[in-house]
Amino acid sequence: MNARIGVIGRLLGVLLVAAALVVFALAGTRRLGMLPRRAGDSGPPNLHTGTAVADLGPSGGLDEASGSLPLATGPDAARGPAAATGPGAMPTIVGPVPPAATPVPTPTIDPRRIGLIPGHWGYDSGAVCPDGLYEVDVTVDVALRTQAILETRSIAVDLLEEHDPDTPQAPLQGYRAAALVSLHADSCTPVGASGFRASRWPYSSTPAADDRLLACLYDRYGAATMLPRHDSSITIDMWNYYAFREIHAETPAAIIELAFLGDDREFVDEHRYSMALGIADAISCFLDGG
Repeated sequence: MNARIGVIGRLLGVLLVAAALVVFALAGTRRLGMLPRRAGDSGPPNLHTGTAVADLGPSGGLDEASGSLPLATGPDAARGPAAATGPGAMPTIVGPVPPAATPVPTPTIDPRRIGLIPGHWGYDSGAVCPDGLYEVDVTVDVALRTQAILETRSIAVDLLEEHDPDTPQAPLQGYRAAALVSLHADSCTPVGASGFRASRWPYSSTPAADDRLLACLYDRYGAATMLPRHDSSITIDMWNYYAFREIHAETPAAIIELAFLGDDREFVDEHRYSMALGIADAISCFLDGG
């Protein structure tokens, strides 16, 4: 009786071992069935790559000499493993591309825009005659008349105020236009002085253009007013006028003393339009290439 029980126990043990082996084999087959396979693959999949072992040759894709996977060759080799292409390849990761720099356009100068400075406007009175005539009243009046004439010729005019010569500031600082003319009138003294004079900055970056503007002023203003030139009274305050140092280096500029408020007083009172016409004609001469 005991012998039979022992035999039955051994048989049960064998059956349990066999059952365990069958279960293990079935589990392994399922795992292999979950691996990706490509069309045309033959042989069992490689557990590391999902590629059929038969496709990699008898060594399973390993270099027989070194026992390692072979290096990529061809165009993909230079780009590295992340650049490999085809099914199962790793995607190429590209970082954010910075936007292209927007080119800064070079500012252009309006060839039909000029600046006029009515001398002392916005800052002080300028010369003051014994009867109370202020230089600034003359320069502003002539500037407004000049502006009206030029606008009928399709020339835009900026009227620019003066400021403390020792403190550069807008609107003169960096001012850019086709030309700039500053209008002034000489004092009520000395007695016996008559006429007009003009000057430019000797350190200008545009000397040829400044000389042409100066020539137009002498020619056209002299013709319109019939006043004589009085070049002997040109001073450092004219040729080193502070606005010349503040405006844009490429803006041609000049300064003109319209008349003497003393001996030319009658002319100044009665011929403001002629004075404005002479300035307007000079600017038109310059803009038209005269």
